[in-house]
Amino acid sequence: MKWYKKAGFLLVAGVSLLGLVACGQSNQPADGKVTIEFFNQKTEMADTLQRIVDDFEKEHPNIDVKLTTVPAAGIVLKTRILSGDVPDIINIYPQNMDFQEWAKAGYFADMTGKSYLENIKNDYAEKYAINNKVYSVPLTANLYGIYYNKTKFKELGLEEPKTFKEFQEIVKKIKDSGHSPFAVAGNEGWTLNGYHQLSLITLTGSGDAANNYLRFSKPNA
Repeated sequence: MKWYKKAGFLLVAGVSLLGLVACGQSNQPADGKVTIEFFNQKTEMADTLQRIVDDFEKEHPNIDVKLTTVPAAGIVLKTRILSGDVPDIINIYPQNMDFQEWAKAGYFADMTGKSYLENIKNDYAEKYAINNKVYSVPLTANLYGIYYNKTKFKELGLEEPKTFKEFQEIVKKIKDSGHSPFAVAGNEGWTLNGYHQLSLITLTGSGDAANNYLRFSKPNA
């Protein structure tokens, strides 16, 4: 079981990356116009991605991008790939086991050594290589931090903590005052994943230590 790599506290217990995968199946007719399909698995991103597609097409009038967003995208994608109907571009989490198996089976384009990878910070693309080959580039990254209510802090006579000990003391004061110290935006279940990863990395000391501590081959998994 491979946990996300950590790239600094605010960049998560392993930057939670959504990767963009190229499959190399675009259609190019005689007139030179290229049509590619972008299969989107994140329905909440559909409107934003469409605006990006529109801007891209304005800059590249010879390329038409068909954005496909469907319910139960994971099932649809698996069915399409197994039937040989592979979209040109897919957004998918690079630690997804299906993605890794599909990459090994040769469904996706090998981007290893491409010059554009040099523009990606922190070597994120290489960090998610499969058998030392790069099949995806990062599309998004999640940042984890703590917001606090300045008005409520003022009401309770609290100041922003400077150390972890002060943070713990403030949490106790808030709790003793009858208020809830924390709230998590967990309506979307996937948002909780990073907290699990962050806590494990905090306990073990690093991303590599977390990977060694919790594996499917060990009883504690």
